[in-house]
Amino acid sequence: MTIEIGATGSRDTEREGIQEVPAPPVASTDTEDRRGPVTISSSEYERIQAAAELYVFAERRGLQLVRADGPNGHLVSQALVLGNLLLLPPGRHPRDVLRAVGAVSGVSY
Repeated sequence: MTIEIGATGSRDTEREGIQEVPAPPVASTDTEDRRGPVTISSSEYERIQAAAELYVFAERRGLQLVRADGPNGHLVSQALVLGNLLLLPPGRHPRDVLRAVGAVSGVSY
């Protein structure tokens, strides 16, 4: 909500000039307009699950996840633990990173 104040110069007229201006309507996004269940592929579900497991693995060990992006990111071919960082190679599936650090739970999705 916006409050608009008149600028006539005296306090009495300023109080009289105060009026509430309604906020403009918020435009809806595509995601708000969709109805029904959201469906994803099984491979995307598995990727999300593996990413969540990777996050929990790193959090329990006090590691910060960092993806090796940038001009030299291609030089990182495997996951590396450097100090308190878990450096992730670009484009690798989270399940592959879990295998590389020895944290695969053995559960198949």
